[in-house]
Amino acid sequence: MREWMRSLVEEVGAWEGVTCHDHRFGGVEFRAGTREIGHVHSFGVVDIPFTVKIRDALIQAGRGERHHWLPDSGWTTVRVGGTRLEGAVRLLRLAYLRIRRKDKDAAEAEQAARELGALALEPEVMEAAGIEAGIH
Repeated sequence: MREWMRSLVEEVGAWEGVTCHDHRFGGVEFRAGTREIGHVHSFGVVDIPFTVKIRDALIQAGRGERHHWLPDSGWTTVRVGGTRLEGAVRLLRLAYLRIRRKDKDAAEAEQAARELGALALEPEVMEAAGIEAGIH
């Protein structure tokens, strides 16, 4: 496994409730419970499931592109490698927190909502994701 990929897997895999699995098309898949928050391929691509509305806002903001195999879906592709991991980690965190915001435990859901508000993404991304900016 490439060093940049190992670093990404270690970071995301350390988040509470996240498990790492072999991805069916190669690479590593991240799950929060039974839901996939994204996966990374060794050829330098991270794929993250979002709604089409969020994907479009991410593209508009220059944070991602249409999925390389499913361009009409909400799946978003982020090209990484080397030291360019921060953007991919931030979007994986967005996907993770959107799932955690729906947690049955009210305290966990509230914590996720606060962190979402502090992500400091572009206003169009925050709006598309239904996040109020600046909630701490």
